[in-house]
Amino acid sequence: MKKCTGMVLVAAAALAACDVVNPEEGIPAYIYVPNFELQTNSTAEGSSSEKITDVWLNLDGGFLGAYTLPALIPVLETGNREIILQAGIKDNGINSSPEIYPFYESVTYAAALAPDVVDTIRPVIGYLETAKFAFIENFERSAHLFQDIVGRGNAGQIQLVAEGAFEGGQSLRIRLDSSSSIVEVATNERFGGLASQSPLVYLEVNYRSDVPVVFGIIGHDINGQPSQGDVALDPGFSPREDWNKIYFNLSRLIAQVNREEYQIVLQAFIPIENGKLTRESADVWLDNIKLVHF
Repeated sequence: MKKCTGMVLVAAAALAACDVVNPEEGIPAYIYVPNFELQTNSTAEGSSSEKITDVWLNLDGGFLGAYTLPALIPVLETGNREIILQAGIKDNGINSSPEIYPFYESVTYAAALAPDVVDTIRPVIGYLETAKFAFIENFERSAHLFQDIVGRGNAGQIQLVAEGAFEGGQSLRIRLDSSSSIVEVATNERFGGLASQSPLVYLEVNYRSDVPVVFGIIGHDINGQPSQGDVALDPGFSPREDWNKIYFNLSRLIAQVNREEYQIVLQAFIPIENGKLTRESADVWLDNIKLVHF
């Protein structure tokens, strides 16, 4: 009889040890974020078009993670919690480069999280009051900014068109063909003070295109000649049939070139394979270009 009692105690001790090694997990609460809504002052901030792909979530001051939208996020901490949501983008359109977009507001919620209950949050955000727009070009005026042909191409290849416009009455179309397969065009104006408060400088662009396009900057000293500008081209986009939005991070280029003023420049081109153009003609459409900094 004493032997049986001992065996029971050993079994109970083993079960208790299992609980220590694999403690029972609580039932999580869930936060569901379907998307973000961006609201803008159209006069001061331009289009409300956005491509927010991720939500970055903080819970009670601690970073919980970044999640692709729409996101259903399990949370083990229940009860009254402070939730901070931040809008995430893909830097330069690269999926492996997720970032919090620094010019959008974060949103704070006080939530009462309960086990196995889904709390849906639909964040509505705007631009930060500290965000500055060096320019907003929506191509609704005939005197648009992108008319300075700085390399190959000619002014006749760049037109405002209503057909297929993204928003409003017009978008910019760049037409390429076999006789002029490359266009390099920059802003008519230069912009200074972009990195005076913060190194973060972004260019927002709505686009669709038959061919690749590369963006960049031309750096100038205030009293320098136009021909003395330093050109740096880097981020770009690939062909895409439907309208898309991209956030170009120009911070590194601005730091490298390190001049007082900058033009924004783009190069559109028909690629060459085996010594021949890959197509006889191509179009590039652009809209809602914003240069944003602090």
